[in-house]
Amino acid sequence: MGYGSGAVKLNLELWQRGFFRDIKSVMEMGAQELHLARPQFEQLVHAAGISTDNEEYLRSMEDWSPQARPSASKFFELLGTPKYSCIDLGGKHESMRHDLNLPLPDSELDGQFDLVTDHCTNPHVFNIAEAYRTMHRLCRSGGILEFIVPLYA
Repeated sequence: MGYGSGAVKLNLELWQRGFFRDIKSVMEMGAQELHLARPQFEQLVHAAGISTDNEEYLRSMEDWSPQARPSASKFFELLGTPKYSCIDLGGKHESMRHDLNLPLPDSELDGQFDLVTDHCTNPHVFNIAEAYRTMHRLCRSGGILEFIVPLYA
C-alpha cells in the first residue's frame, strides 16, 4: 500500500491549510510507502513550501526502487509529526503486527493518535467493520480520520 501523488497532494494541502497544526501522532492502517518517483515527491513538497535540504533526511530516502520504497513515516517527518506508527500483519516498516479482522487487544492505544489513516488497507480486510472500529478507537476526540479509497469508473 502506498502514497501516490494524489495522497501526497491531499496531505500537503491539509498541512498548508493548517489542519495538521496539532498533529503530533499518526497511526496508519497498513505499512504505507511512498509510491511515486523521488523527483516528483520532492517537487510536490517544495511546491508546498517544505525544504528537503537536510542531508541526513535525503540519505534516509536514497533507495526509491519498488523493492525498497521509503516508509510514509518519512513524509510525516517532513510535515513535523514526531510520532508515527502503523499496523500491518506483515510487520514491514516497523509496524505493529496485528490482524485487522480482530479487535485490537491493546486498549492503552485508544484515543492516542491525532491522525488515523486508511490508504486502502481496510477494503482488503474481511471484517471491514472491525478495521474501521479500530480506527475510531485509536483516534483521539477531535482528531482526524483520513480515508483514501480507489474509485473505478
